[in-house]
Amino acid sequence: MVWFRRIALFLLLIAVLMVGRTLYLSGAFKRISPGGLQAAGMIKGMMGAEDITVDFATGLALVSSDDRRSTLAGNPRKGAIYQLDLQAENPNPRDLTVNLAFDDFHPHGISLYSDPAGGAKWVLAINHRQDGHTVEVFRYTDSTLVHAETLSDPGFASPNDLVAVGPRSFYFTNDHDSHGGISRWKDFLVIGTGQLGYYDGKQTKVLDQGIRYANGIARSPDGKRLYVAACTDLSVLVYHIAPFSRVGRIPCGTGVDNLEWDEEGNLWVGAHAQMLAFLGHAGDPAKRSPSEVLQISFPVGKAPIVRQRYLSDGNPISGSSVAAPYRGKVYVGSVFEDGSLLLTL
Repeated sequence: MVWFRRIALFLLLIAVLMVGRTLYLSGAFKRISPGGLQAAGMIKGMMGAEDITVDFATGLALVSSDDRRSTLAGNPRKGAIYQLDLQAENPNPRDLTVNLAFDDFHPHGISLYSDPAGGAKWVLAINHRQDGHTVEVFRYTDSTLVHAETLSDPGFASPNDLVAVGPRSFYFTNDHDSHGGISRWKDFLVIGTGQLGYYDGKQTKVLDQGIRYANGIARSPDGKRLYVAACTDLSVLVYHIAPFSRVGRIPCGTGVDNLEWDEEGNLWVGAHAQMLAFLGHAGDPAKRSPSEVLQISFPVGKAPIVRQRYLSDGNPISGSSVAAPYRGKVYVGSVFEDGSLLLTL
């Protein structure tokens, strides 16, 4: 009986420690002190603007949009890729996929690829179809998106984001090594099941695994490195592409999501300061989830510098997932809210 009590107490202690660890890593004890960049309004009309990427050559932004709450409620609605003219005084969303031939379109991460040889532009978008995950390939002409093909592969287990390196080749993240099931339970134990993969146009090769919720991905401007947001690890992982190897980890102290570059070579991060609050927000829009924006700079010969540039209590936008900079402004998107928050530098 004594040994039974000791074992029970030991197991209880382990459980308490694991719960405490999960709460700590989720930001449950983090104090939210709003501040940073000045909010300058909202650009409405894009439900669930989860990912935003900017074409600096034209000043046009592409926005991945999907009404995820409708999908969760069993009433999926067709998503869209919108275009914003960031040089306009008041950018208005323009749906470039309104004439898409199929309705089962629920875009997540998106990537713009410009062919350095011929100048052709392509947009690749992760699509969570009802019967599986695909990558949709579009030809982009600065004013139209023309669907070219659908890519599917068993390696697209639970794709989250991608960065294109060709018209049909890309690096991508699986936030889990399977969709649902035990992988989701491992999230609460902060056990990594995420993956980094490469699709060469024919098949997928897994380059790294065991990542704690692999999320956003970006390739360095010189094309030599990959940066992967490990959301529940509260860090950005750094990889050298050739030869491939993991070469670093940038601690961020928050639930990092999508990654976007600015024209000066800084990496901007949309983040979830309190991830359990974000889960509550996913089920109820009235429950607000803090929004956070980080900027990571890379001084030559020194360690990366992480700066918090914006933090809110979830108002006016909740559950920030991306921060896309362009000429003195930052466009913040979220997983569930309508529109993009405009911040001024």
